[in-house]
Amino acid sequence: MRKGIVCLAATLVLIGSLQTQGAVYFSPDQTLISSMSKTWDAANTTSEIPTKELIDGAVRFSAKLQYGDGTGDGWAAQGIGYQWPPPAALQDLSGYDGYALSFLNTNNSSWFVNLYINTGWTDPPYNEEDNFYENGWVELLPGVSTTIILDFADLGVAHLNHVSNIGFQVGGNMDEFPSYSPDNPSNPDTYHIDVTPIPEPVMLVLLSLGGMMIRLKK
Repeated sequence: MRKGIVCLAATLVLIGSLQTQGAVYFSPDQTLISSMSKTWDAANTTSEIPTKELIDGAVRFSAKLQYGDGTGDGWAAQGIGYQWPPPAALQDLSGYDGYALSFLNTNNSSWFVNLYINTGWTDPPYNEEDNFYENGWVELLPGVSTTIILDFADLGVAHLNHVSNIGFQVGGNMDEFPSYSPDNPSNPDTYHIDVTPIPEPVMLVLLSLGGMMIRLKK
């Protein structure tokens, strides 16, 4: 019992530390995520408007991507975000250290994901420059999940109080002969990606605490 009290006290101190010193990341909730849609195609890419399905707190995005005329190999990608103007909750992110989402690949092919943000209101009276920032592509093998963070300080994101768009991208190495590289999607192919907000820092700690208390009880 005494060990349990010590662990509880240590965890409460950790919660306080996360609240005061930890980074604060913006992560749109399921409703905001579900209002995302196709914003652009990468070069040499043709894609469908993604379908969206709500699944246990996640939003499953599915769309067909094609590189070129569908008879060769190459990189295809689609941007998914908001039309202008974005929802009011997204227009000023100056109180955050970054932007984060979690992804799960429910497809049988390997797909890549990354995060992006557009800032700067170019119209009068602001007349700001348009800035586009993105982090590196992360490969998701079939059945794999990951959390991606776009750190505002690392990328030197300017005009965080004037966000013009924010979202994520899905891409793949489209393969004319996928039997020779089974992880690659065929050309064309359809991805299935589940997108969820990241848990609040305090919730992460409470989940850890629950695990510790169960182990102590055993």
